[in-house]
Amino acid sequence: MAKIIEYFGNSNCTIQFENGLIVKRLQYSKVKNGAVRNLYHPSVYGVGYFGIGKYKSEIDGKATKMYVVWKDMLRRCYDKAELKKYPTYIGCSVADEWKCFQNLGDWFEENWNSYMKGWHLDKDILKKGNKIYSPETCCFIPPEINTLLIKCDGSRGIYPLGVYKVGHRFASCLKKQGKNVTLGTFDTPEEAFQVYKTAKEEYIKEVADIWKPLIQPKVYRALYNYKVEIND
Repeated sequence: MAKIIEYFGNSNCTIQFENGLIVKRLQYSKVKNGAVRNLYHPSVYGVGYFGIGKYKSEIDGKATKMYVVWKDMLRRCYDKAELKKYPTYIGCSVADEWKCFQNLGDWFEENWNSYMKGWHLDKDILKKGNKIYSPETCCFIPPEINTLLIKCDGSRGIYPLGVYKVGHRFASCLKKQGKNVTLGTFDTPEEAFQVYKTAKEEYIKEVADIWKPLIQPKVYRALYNYKVEIND
């Protein structure tokens, strides 16, 4: 809801929304027919709002990349249908400042490059286990790195990551470049996991070195320091 608080003619009205936001120099006809909207109203998944600034949601009828990134981030955290489909996002949230599209736009402009087409917005490489999308915790990464670190709780079974049972022993297996590489068989799942852990951490470093020219230094450091845990 909004009310006209100043009227200087049909092309110059000042209105005030119920949350206190004041907008000046509006056409009276647009105010009257409801065409003026409160850019601070949380209209995207109940939490996100457009804000006032230079960034646009679309250009020439096509959604901008930064708007798609912003809206997808909000959907993963706050859309009930999405959370039902991908329950790993339950408990995730977006920092208050990023609920405003214009604020996300500032960060996007500083961190996005044209060669990053197809890259993903990641929230937990820089801070493992993090569940909050924010300027301090997020970065863009290529799909190969995202897939390398993704958890597969639903398909793992009862044994540690990278471990499966073979007869009365336990095998360790690592996926490298899309192919499964068997690392040996062992008496206990814990022994098998330790071999997997060493191999996986070394492989993460290999991938980091390949992508080093393109990823941010902080992402490279996070990958080099990444530790695979038995409860991952």
